[in-house]
Amino acid sequence: MAQSPTNYPSDAFGAVKRIDPLLCQIAGAVSEGGARRHLERLVGPRDPFNGYAGMEAAADSIAEALTGFGLHLVEERFRCEGRWYRNLVASHPGSLRNGQVLVVAHYDTVPNSPGADDNASGVAGLLEVAGALACHRFMHDLVFVAFPLEEYGNPGSLYFVEQAKACGVTIAGVFDLEMIGYTAATQTAPPGVKAPVAGDFIGVVGNRRSEGLVSLFKETATLVVPSLPVQALVVEGNGENRPLVRQSDHAPFWDAGYPAAMITDTAFLRNPHYHLPTDTLDTLNLSFLQQVTAATAASAALLAGLA
Repeated sequence: MAQSPTNYPSDAFGAVKRIDPLLCQIAGAVSEGGARRHLERLVGPRDPFNGYAGMEAAADSIAEALTGFGLHLVEERFRCEGRWYRNLVASHPGSLRNGQVLVVAHYDTVPNSPGADDNASGVAGLLEVAGALACHRFMHDLVFVAFPLEEYGNPGSLYFVEQAKACGVTIAGVFDLEMIGYTAATQTAPPGVKAPVAGDFIGVVGNRRSEGLVSLFKETATLVVPSLPVQALVVEGNGENRPLVRQSDHAPFWDAGYPAAMITDTAFLRNPHYHLPTDTLDTLNLSFLQQVTAATAASAALLAGLA
């Protein structure tokens, strides 16, 4: 059974009242320049068709960055439609070793798109979070995972979740970075959901099991990046009645009973370059990406328990 996040660790959820200097240090270690360097290495075709070589090159680049932080990397290989693909799983063991906090993002694209926002932005954020946290000690394990094939039915995250369930892994929470680099003057919203007129906020989406994660991210962001607007959405069940909220790698975690939150700039609800050749690095707001990533790093640190 997945452990309830409201009990893990005991002081991570509820009101985040205090700001620890170490938390500020972690947030401050996330840099716009670092994100840009990751993006420059990742942006380009990364699909399982004509972009297969690009996807493999991106996987190599991600693996190099994660091992460069001193993390233990496992390449979790699985086969899909006649080809092998890689989940890149990097671990930072905690002192208690009794559960995991995950930060994840997918590194594939659709054909004919360089995928800067979708989802090189999320992978750049993942790598900056990993670098900011790798030099600190935590009570619980931190695990950073880059998934392939999110655009093709989530087989990477599905395989990972199946293995976790089979091994009885306790997962306290998952932060899924799904397009975190685009802002716009206007913002649309799905039916029944209220959203600000301007697309300058980051969305954090969870189900009821993940409500504590959503609150933790929102309150932590208020502390470490107070200028970042955050809009929270909590859905019933596993989001079956709102298919748009299931369109990323957090959905298999929801379905398996694990708490997970999708961190997103709302994709095509604001980004006109979604899945197009124009999804390029020059369209991104790197200051916004840096702020979102800093909030994610601080939230993951709090959930893992600063030692």
